[in-house]
Formats: sequence, C-alpha cells, structure tokens
Amino acid sequence: MRLQTLCILFLLSLSGLARAQAPAAPTGVVAFAPSQSRAHLSWIDNATNETAYWVDRFENGAWVVAATLPADFELVRLDTAQLSTLAQSIRYRVAAVVNGVEPEWVEATVEKPEGSLNLAANLEGSEARVGVPFSLGIPVSGGVPDSYSIADLPAGLSFSESTGEISGTINTLGVYRMFTGVVFEEDKIFEQVRYLRVIPSASTPIVARPDFVLPTQNVGVRGFLDIAFLFADPKRPSGALFRTPLGNFTVALFDQATPKTVNNFLGYVRRGDYNNSYVHRSIPGFMIQSGGARPASPTASPTQWSGIPGQPVIQNESGISNRRGTIAMARSVPIDSATSEWFLTTGEDEHFNLDFQNGGFAAFGEVIGSAGMAVVDGINSLQRRNYAGIISGAGVDLANVPVFDSIAPVTPGPNSLVLIEAIEDVPPLLLQLVSNSNPSVLNASVSGMDIFLESLGSVGETNLHLRATNFDGNTVDFVMPVRIDDIESPRVGLSSLKGRGASGVLVKGVAADNQSLASWKYRINRGKWKNGGRLSGATGKFSRTLKGFKRGKNLLEIQTFDANGNASSVLKQRFTLN
Repeated sequence: MRLQTLCILFLLSLSGLARAQAPAAPTGVVAFAPSQSRAHLSWIDNATNETAYWVDRFENGAWVVAATLPADFELVRLDTAQLSTLAQSIRYRVAAVVNGVEPEWVEATVEKPEGSLNLAANLEGSEARVGVPFSLGIPVSGGVPDSYSIADLPAGLSFSESTGEISGTINTLGVYRMFTGVVFEEDKIFEQVRYLRVIPSASTPIVARPDFVLPTQNVGVRGFLDIAFLFADPKRPSGALFRTPLGNFTVALFDQATPKTVNNFLGYVRRGDYNNSYVHRSIPGFMIQSGGARPASPTASPTQWSGIPGQPVIQNESGISNRRGTIAMARSVPIDSATSEWFLTTGEDEHFNLDFQNGGFAAFGEVIGSAGMAVVDGINSLQRRNYAGIISGAGVDLANVPVFDSIAPVTPGPNSLVLIEAIEDVPPLLLQLVSNSNPSVLNASVSGMDIFLESLGSVGETNLHLRATNFDGNTVDFVMPVRIDDIESPRVGLSSLKGRGASGVLVKGVAADNQSLASWKYRINRGKWKNGGRLSGATGKFSRTLKGFKRGKNLLEIQTFDANGNASSVLKQRFTLN
C-alpha cells in the first residue's frame, strides 16, 4: 500500500550512501472524461528508471490515492463509483516514482459534464499502415452529439467536426496519441484517448553483411552455423523464431507500434522463460495459447507442471487487428493484466470479437508465410482434452490441452504434450536454401536461422544459394561460397624411449590425422631439425634409433605433417641419461 506524505523528519547520515536519481517527470498530462461516470488520465512516460507511477485525486481539500501503477504506464482508467454522475471538476496528479526519491508531481483537471452520451470504452486503439490512406470514426452511444472534437491530431490527417471522421495518411511508424470527443448541449464535451498504431508498409529485406566470407571449413565439418546476422528487414527489425516439434515458424514483431508489449515479450524470450513451455490451450479455428506453464523440473512427469513467473503487468496496447496469424497477449478481465501468456489467432473472422472484447486484445506481431501458419494450424488441429484435476501446479486453463495422441489419453504420456522448445530473438525473416552447387562435397540444409553443414569427406568447393523472405513475401538472395579442405592439424604422441649412451635411444611413437599423414621430423637438444621418415594413412606408427644425446638432461622434439602440409604442435620430451 502506498503511504501519503508523512510530516515526520528523519535525520540520516548520508555519507557513503548513493541517492537514486529522480525519474523524469511525465509530460503531456491530460485528464479527460469519456462519459458522465468515467474520468481518466493520460500522460507521456519520459522516465527510464521509475519503479512505479502514482496517481492521486484531490478530494475534500486533500490528495487521496487513485491508483498505483507499474513502470512504463501512460494511462489510468478511473471508472469508480466514487465519481458522481453530476457535472464536477476533477483534479488529478501523477508522478514517476523511484524508491527513496521525492516524486515530481504533474497536475491536470477535467471539467466532467453530465449527459447520456458515452464514448466507446472498448476502443482506445486503431491501426494504420505507413503511406496507406485510411479513415476511422468516433463510436458514440446514448444520443446524437451536436458535433465532434479532436485534440493532438497527427500531421497528415484531417478531421470532420460534423461526422467525426478522421482520414488521411501517416508516413512514419510509431504510436500517435490523440483525444477524440463529442460535443453536446453546445459546450459540453466527453473525450476519449485514441492511440493510432502505425505499422510498416511493404518492405524488401536486405543482405546485412554482403562482405561476409565463410572461412575454409575442415573436411570433417559437421554442425550448425548461425546465419541470422546475414539478413535484415529495415522496416521490421524485431522478430521471434518459435521452435516446435511440428516445425519452426517466425513472427514479425511490431516493435514501434506496440513497444511496451514487444519489450515485455522479448524480456521473457531473452530470459529463456518460454523455452520448453507447454501449449496449454487450443481451440480449433480460433487460437492456440502458451507462455504460462512448463514442466515442474527436467525429470517431472507430464502431469507435474509449474507456472512461468510473471513479470509486472503491462499497459494494454490494443489497436492492431487480431486477424488470422497475429500473436497477442492473453489476459484476464482487467484490461491491463497481461504478463507472460500469449496466443496465436487461427480463425479468419475472430478479429470481430478480439478487437473489441473488453478493451481489445493487444496484437503485436504476425506469423511470416504460409509454411509458418501450417505449423500453427498443425498444432491447432491436434486432439484435445480437459486435464483439470489431472495436471497439477499449472496455474493455467487446462480445459483444452492439445496432445499428439490420435485419441487423447485420460492421463498424458511422456510424448503426449506439445512443447514450445524455444523462442529466440531473431530478424523477422524466413530463411531457405535454394540450391547447393556441389552436393557431392557438402550436405547443407536450413533450420530456422541456422544452416547445417556436413562434409562428405572430400576436398572441394560449393556455392550455397540462400534466400530470406520477409512478412510481405519479398525476398533477397545471397550466395555463400564454402570451401572444404583439410585444415585440421595431425596429432603425435610417444609410446616409449629405450636405450642409453652412445648407442642411441630407440624412439617409438604414433601419429594420427583426419585424412592422411605424410612425414615426421625431430631435433635433439635444440639442434637442427632432421627428417624422421615418411608416414602414411590416417594413423601411422614410427620407430627409430636416434643418436646425439648426452649424459644428463636431454630434450627431444618431434613434429608430424599431413599430406596437405598441416603441421602438428611440437611434442617436447625431456629425459635424463646416466
């Protein structure tokens, strides 16, 4: 509970204590009334180190707590029974807060009228696309206004006072805040905040590293190479790769139109919170949902789950339509209650419900390509069962849990449940291997943002033709030459040293290479290097009596070479002759 100001002085020694820096105060603070029973407050968050936002209302000569909000909020909806439906002046103040620092309050007052008109409580956001003309209206119920009003109209748009229509073109990505209103009884106004969320127009991906040259790979290479850095979409820098048992898909994120939601989602991604999390809800033709639960432990049974720890709730950023293929944050009844759970819409017409239900759900990205949606639809088509009372510790809705079994079992087995194996922060692109010019030298394939390389055991060159496709279906190609050669050095070891004195020392050893050995050499007590003889095959033994050692301490050095001229490290053996 937040405490009001206390008139008590504490004398503290501040030596050695670092004072927290005061957060930047909010700007653009506006109090507004969408109806006679609601009075809200909006502001612009300028702080970067705040731990909370405090909102107070002035009543009966004193400030009283109206709301305490998490960091990064810019809106509070104060639909309370404490407000009279009669006309009244309502005074608010808001401050960004960090522990131990006196907040800087900013005030705003709204003259709330009384009247039957009501601006839509479930419409705070709208969608537009860069460079594409659009229009939208101001929904109102309870009567016919005299006219309409608007404040903070973005550049490039026009507004009709008689019809309430907003129209025009926006040429820059981002979020635009405006206040739409209705005028009645000549001078009374109800207003509602309206966020215009502008997403990119069609773009073309680019090769981000056209100068990239893959170093020569060894003839025994076999493994994955991350090539996400090769490509980018200049208009959509943020994306997420979902790895599932049915295949991978990539989502393009609207980082500039829904910045709070994308930052929240990527926070869970970068902490690894979503790795090995369950798809716990699937309703065919509607959605699949995850991000809420995972196995209780690596060895837990399929019926033992644990909830993903939720970070603070985020401000709802509705406005982008929840069309098929979009990803949105799941939440409970309060509008600003989303934490970790997300859902992907699979239905064609669900946006008619999701865009307006209880403030609208915050869609913040879209699946790229038909192949990606095929993976999502594949999960959505699986059998389902209600596992409430069977699965423990979940903390999520278990009424429609998808399973791989052809007939959903009463108790899920070890291979029944659908896991999101990982979600990774990647460019918003789909990668594919178009061609491999010399498949006799190298096997290659693309998985997500990785390319798999497997040498077939011979030296040679090939060109891998890679293609990146973005959300708009536009592509860019890059040809990556790959040279396979023997670049691995041979290895050498001694097995025995026998003999003493002038008769010499019998040196026995073994050398190995991934391809073929060629020769070995030696030197004694840092003298001249001498040829030891030829070696052949991938493994070769050598045995030779060497002369030139002295009584006392000696140093023998041996080095081997393969057929490609690669040299082993120098083997040094110290010993003493009596």
